[in-house]
Amino acid sequence: MHIAIEGMDGVGKTSTCRLLSKKIKFQFIEKPLHYLFDSENSFDNYLRIRDYVNLQENRHFTAWFYGLGNIFLYHKFGIEDIITDRHLVSNYVWSGNETSEVVFDCLTTILKNPDCTFILHANDEVLKERLKMRDKNDPDIVKIRFNNKIIKKMEQFLLKNNMKYYKIDTSHLTLEEVVDRIVGILRKEELI
Repeated sequence: MHIAIEGMDGVGKTSTCRLLSKKIKFQFIEKPLHYLFDSENSFDNYLRIRDYVNLQENRHFTAWFYGLGNIFLYHKFGIEDIITDRHLVSNYVWSGNETSEVVFDCLTTILKNPDCTFILHANDEVLKERLKMRDKNDPDIVKIRFNNKIIKKMEQFLLKNNMKYYKIDTSHLTLEEVVDRIVGILRKEELI
C-alpha cells in the first residue's frame, strides 16, 4: 500500500509522514533516488544532483528526473506498505506544463496510483511562520504567494488522473491532530 503526502513547503509533510509511519507501522520513504546515489543514511549526492536539476529550465528534464524517483520508488519498495513525502503531484506542480504533459501522461500510465493521497495545506500566514521557524531566510518563503494556485493545480492533476485524495487544512491543527485525521480517513476507507 502507498500513501502519498503532498503540499507546500512548511505545511508539515515530513513531520506528518514520520509520525504517521510510526503510528500505522508503514515505512517512510523520503527522496527515493537517494538510495541510488548515497548510502542509507546520507543524502549528500542526491541533494547535489537535485539542486543542479532544480536550476534547469527544461521541464522535460526536471519531470523525468523526479519521475525516475517515482519509478525507482515502486521498483525498490513496490510490495511494501509505504508513506512518501511527495509523489507525482508535486513533480507536476513544479515541472508540469503544456510541453511536458507528455512526460506525465507516460508516468501516470506506467506507475500505479498511490492508494490514497493527502494534500496538506495551510493559510499563507501560517506557512510563513512555519518556514521562518525552520529558517528565517528559508528560500521557500517566496513561494507562499503561489499557495492557492499550487493547491488548485494539485487537485486538477489528481482529478484528471482519477487519484483518490483528501485535503486537510493544517492551519490550526497540531501534528497529532493532522495524523489522527489521516488515520481516521484511512480506517473509514478500509485501507488500514
